[in-house]
Amino acid sequence: MNADRHYAVASILFDYVKSPSLKHLREPHSVHKVSREIMKALDGASSVWKKWGESARRGRTGSGSIWIPVEDLQAFLNTLPGLPLTKTDVEQSLRAI
Repeated sequence: MNADRHYAVASILFDYVKSPSLKHLREPHSVHKVSREIMKALDGASSVWKKWGESARRGRTGSGSIWIPVEDLQAFLNTLPGLPLTKTDVEQSLRAI
């Protein structure tokens, strides 16, 4: 078991049950909310987009509605902080948008 993943889930669950009123434990909305938080915490570490920094992610999303040659977009995104992106990274990301 990955200790970081275990800690992330335990931390979320501890926050969920620390309320003095435990009535919310049975509310469907609360259960769905905590399950989304757990999934986000677990999926965030293994996301296929983890290579993309925050600046590159914003640039990718903004470029989805306009046409920019992939090579030019790749060159620009690689000037931003984060790991270098390949042409395939950029093409797959644009396809996902």
